[in-house]
Amino acid sequence: MNKLMRFGFAVLAVVFSVASCSETTAQSKELAQEVVKSSEMTMNIKGMTCLMGCARAIEVELKNLEGVEAARVDFKAANAELTYNSALTSEAIIVDFVNNYRNGAFEASVATAKKCAGGSSKKACCAGSAAKKCATDCKKSCCEKADAKKCGADCTKSCCDK
Repeated sequence: MNKLMRFGFAVLAVVFSVASCSETTAQSKELAQEVVKSSEMTMNIKGMTCLMGCARAIEVELKNLEGVEAARVDFKAANAELTYNSALTSEAIIVDFVNNYRNGAFEASVATAKKCAGGSSKKACCAGSAAKKCATDCKKSCCEKADAKKCGADCTKSCCDK
């Protein structure tokens, strides 16, 4: 009986050790996945002829693409804003996907974003397709300068149009 109890305790110790190690490994994998930062991109899309059939369909398919965390296609601006995991996909893969979607009916390209803080690029940046992203930067730079009095609802416009 004494040998049987010792054997039982040994088995329990081994099971506990294995379970503990696998839990630590799972936590390590989870932590490694959290370290990967999301990347953002804006791409221009030519060839969309309607809101639901084209823009919405592209948006749905982009959201289903491995590595894409969020996608928003703007029919009027003819672009898409995406957040993706750069460890799983890349801008080139995403653009190629759109270019090949529906037998090449659309022409996608990465939008070149200009920073708002820099002379003549302010107006182009804030007036263009990256307006939402740049508006915050323009307002921040406006409010940090002597123009702080203009930092009302219209600050972004007055700041970026200079």
